[in-house]
This record gives sequence, structure tokens and C-alpha cells, in this order.
Amino acid sequence: MLMATIRGTMVLLAVLIAVMSIGARAQDTVPDLSGFWSVRFEQVPSGQALIDELPEDALLIDDTGAGELGAGDFGGLKLSPRSIAEAERYDFQDELKTENTCNPPSAAFYMQAPFPMEIYAGRDIIVFKMEYFDMFRIIFLDGRSHPPGDAPHSKSGHSIGHWDDDTLVVDTTHLVASTFMNNGFNHSSDIHMIERFRLSPDGSTLWLTQQYRDPATFEGLAARYMAWGIVPGEYVFPYDCDPSYGV
Repeated sequence: MLMATIRGTMVLLAVLIAVMSIGARAQDTVPDLSGFWSVRFEQVPSGQALIDELPEDALLIDDTGAGELGAGDFGGLKLSPRSIAEAERYDFQDELKTENTCNPPSAAFYMQAPFPMEIYAGRDIIVFKMEYFDMFRIIFLDGRSHPPGDAPHSKSGHSIGHWDDDTLVVDTTHLVASTFMNNGFNHSSDIHMIERFRLSPDGSTLWLTQQYRDPATFEGLAARYMAWGIVPGEYVFPYDCDPSYGV
């Protein structure tokens, strides 16, 4: 009986060691996104392969970088009556008021800002340090779930992620209602964002697609594409927002 127990324990230990070894090898094989990344404005998307993986019903919005949409242009999205009314009341001069100048948007919008970012990638967590408004994002890779719906919301929300082969998939909820387009169209606090990050084959470019569902403000599935180029040896600088900018 004792020998059988010992043999059983040894087998269990061998299995655990094998599983841990596989997990370690799997971690070693995922891409390292760490580094300083500067926004790339591409006339032709270098990450078309990632765009092609978007769901067929996703509407790709072309408003990233300098391509902001004007008043009444929502990239083809069908807005709810409440959102249309809100956008129609929007005064573009409001964003230049002192009380609004330093009010950052949420991650559903600030990821497309024409500012660089640093990424610090670990096994159980990835941190995005954005130069824009000094924002931070924390991506949990430890298998946790989102908190309850009544947990605090924020501009960066709550993000959990996993690796799908060479693609980092990030699921974000708990974003406070904030800017979705820079023309008076805001998303609600119930928006659900799915992101897919992937390195180009040569590792010089980081591609991203975002998918959004927010039935309270628009119908269906919306999407965006963004790209960054790696610049070794650089760092983001404090944003130091000046509230008197628009005065």
C-alpha cells in the first residue's frame, strides 16, 4: 500500500512538472510586445490580415489619427435617437473651455490618439503607459474574470486578456461613458470592447483592431484599426495638460 501511494504521488508530481513545463514553454513562445511604440499613419494598412479577421458584420470606422469625422458623420453607424440628439446639441467650442481641456477620453478613444506609448509585458500582466493624458492600462493575463457590473468604472476600464497563438486578445468592460467620436458622439458605460494586438512578421509594427458593442448608443458591431512602429531607446514624456490651452 505504501509503495503504491509513493508511486501515485510520484506520477502526480511528474504530471504537475510536465504541465508547468508546458506552460513555461508556451509563455516563452508568445511575442514580446514590450517597448516604445510610435503611431503610424498608414495610407494602406500594413495589418490588413488582422482587419480581414474582423467579424463579417463589423463596420470599420475610418476616423483614427488625423481622420476625425465632422458634425453628423458617424462613419456609417446607426445611432440611437438619444445619441443623435446628444450629438446634435454638441458645441465644438465646449472642448476648448478650461473645464474640458484636460478631461481625458476613455480607452475606447484614447488608444487612437496620435501620441506614443510604452508597453511593459509580463507573464500575468501587461501595462500600457500612454503619453496621451498620462493614461495607464492594466491587462490581466492570470485567468481572472471581470468584476461585477456595479464595480467602479473608469477611463481605462477593466481588461482581461489571453494569447490566441501570436495574437493578444483583450476584453475590456467597466468604461465610464465618454467620447467615442470627436464630434459629440459618446459611448455609454455599458460599452464592451474586444481588442486584438499582433506584431508584424518582422516585429517592427504593432497592429490593433478594436471591436465595440454598445446597444445603448448604436446598432451592431463597430471596429477600428490602428498601427504603431517600434522605436528603440525612446520614452513617453509627461503630458502636462494645460487647462488654459483653449483660452
